[in-house]
Amino acid sequence: MAVVLALDLGSSFLKAQRFDDDGSPVGAPGRQPAQIGPDGTADAEQVADHVDALLDEALAGGPAPTAVAISAAWHTLVGVDDEGRATTELSTWLDSRASREAARLRAAVADPEDVHDRVGAPIHPSFPSARILWTARHRPDAFNATARWCSLSEFLLSRWFGAPVGPSSSIASASGLYDQRVGAWDAEVLAAVGLDAERLAPVDDEPRTGLASAYRPRWPAVADLPWFPAMGDGACAVLGVGVHPGRAALTVGTSAAVRVVAARRRRFAAPLPAALFGYLADAASSVVGAARSNAGAAVEWAADVLGVEGDDPVHDATAGRPPGGHGLRVDPSLITERSPYWPLAASAHIDGLRRTTTRLDVLQAFVEAVALGVAAAVAAFEAWAGPHSLVLGGGASSSPGWRHLVADVIGKPIACSAVSDESARGAALAALERLGSSMPAPPSDEATVEPDEKRAAAFAELRAALTEPPFAASLGP
Repeated sequence: MAVVLALDLGSSFLKAQRFDDDGSPVGAPGRQPAQIGPDGTADAEQVADHVDALLDEALAGGPAPTAVAISAAWHTLVGVDDEGRATTELSTWLDSRASREAARLRAAVADPEDVHDRVGAPIHPSFPSARILWTARHRPDAFNATARWCSLSEFLLSRWFGAPVGPSSSIASASGLYDQRVGAWDAEVLAAVGLDAERLAPVDDEPRTGLASAYRPRWPAVADLPWFPAMGDGACAVLGVGVHPGRAALTVGTSAAVRVVAARRRRFAAPLPAALFGYLADAASSVVGAARSNAGAAVEWAADVLGVEGDDPVHDATAGRPPGGHGLRVDPSLITERSPYWPLAASAHIDGLRRTTTRLDVLQAFVEAVALGVAAAVAAFEAWAGPHSLVLGGGASSSPGWRHLVADVIGKPIACSAVSDESARGAALAALERLGSSMPAPPSDEATVEPDEKRAAAFAELRAALTEPPFAASLGP
């Protein structure tokens, strides 16, 4: 029996779990906070040390793995010098400092819509392309000291194997710097950023073997096993919940996204709609969907600020309360939002406060605004892909409040994934398939939540009244 050790390098948590060739977890999972701050940045060396400690724990017991697979958060960035040491902090999609740089890049390219189609998403502060330009403008010493720009997974693999390791197609495709049509770094975007292609490693989709001497005695069980290239966590989440035609993965965790895996020929059959992203699962297949930056983390922030305690703030804010009954209008964009409009700056605000407004009113309004944003993403996705059944994954799949809210606000049944770690499982399944195993069917023990007809009708009215204005592409110098 093949057993894959899967690492899930998320923006909130680092996880490790073994999976067998049926996709079933083997043994207890390991889990550590990612040590990434609320501003979306962290000390790269400290994060790497925490990942090393997670591997120490994972390899201390349990069956010997056959291979190692990695799911990694898309859009991470760190600069390194010639020795592989970090020259910048690690930044993630949560880092919103590059809003003005994203505006400059949009103005610098000849056709922003064509760039969107080539690199998979609009130019936006969530992506490394804008953050590299921010570093050049605001941290010139760090920019000049950087020999190579890389993702977190490249930084870790280069450390573990003692030589520079390039990104996989999947990781490169979500950088905002990679022309997916031709499979190369995008010359126009690089020129607009002021970056030479030599400062990015070549894309590498091959597994690695032979850990560096510093790690061989530390992890002998995996020293000579194949380590498969990292895949984007969104791609892994789709695979992890189980894919088949007509079924889409709706992941609601720190952020939210609805996604499917499609053949590359379908992805490039027509220009990518403005609301959607299109990255790669591997060199042959695309992941197409719509994302929302403000989801679970935004709800947790609101509950904390408002002092609403409890294990399920979504349930506390919505159970028995009519949708929209608070009379408030909320933009929950604490973090620079993504689709459908891809604005360049955060814009959170609350309108309509009265002396009679309670903190539960405010939390309900905030939660509902987040959910309406998720519904807008689903609508944008289905305008391209057609109606799909939805399987809910991420932290929301285990929350009764989230389950019912998502079904009500979207207005159709929602299957709830029975998988606890979708991204880790997806990375393991992709590795097992490359080892010769067949992709298993989706888990059969999913629960289905039906929408409440009255609440769904009320949310449909709120959605019809909701308008999200397009945001200006320029924020000034």
